[in-house]
Amino acid sequence: MQHISRSQLFSKTLTQNIRSFVSGNLITSDYVFRDQYGNSHSSRDIFDNKKVVVFGIPGDNPTDTFHHIPSFVKSSGKIYGKADSIICLQNSDVPILRAKSMSLDPKRTIGFLQDPASKFAEDNALCENENLNQGTDSPVPEYKRFALIVDNGRIVFESVEKNVDEWNHTDAETILKKL
Repeated sequence: MQHISRSQLFSKTLTQNIRSFVSGNLITSDYVFRDQYGNSHSSRDIFDNKKVVVFGIPGDNPTDTFHHIPSFVKSSGKIYGKADSIICLQNSDVPILRAKSMSLDPKRTIGFLQDPASKFAEDNALCENENLNQGTDSPVPEYKRFALIVDNGRIVFESVEKNVDEWNHTDAETILKKL
């Protein structure tokens, strides 16, 4: 019989329970997101009666700029053939959202939304270590890189990268295979 230490058992339990939702669960809370213009949108407005592709990015990371976001921009036509909208979710400030949208998606095929207090990400274990944000003294949770397919408020697919520099499990091609 293999002996498992108390810390190993705790660690194993923690990793098994870290996901607060899985495919099949409903997004029940009414979260409020802000777009690149500062307008508010509720999760009900975004997800009810729609199939939505949501991908989350850690923030200012070269992987976002050169790989992850461009994969969705390039594949947006194919995704829109199977889904109603594509949302890039992050906790960056609104001006940063606008700059990313203008520079990485000039045709505006993706909705860039801010999770202002990282409530959605925290409630769903989609963020990790907290860092001091520019211009604040308060720590801000850092988003994990993730992708979801939400059908009428129900999560039908989820994937979370283990490393901030990886995108192979959450890119547009992966999502297209699951739509």
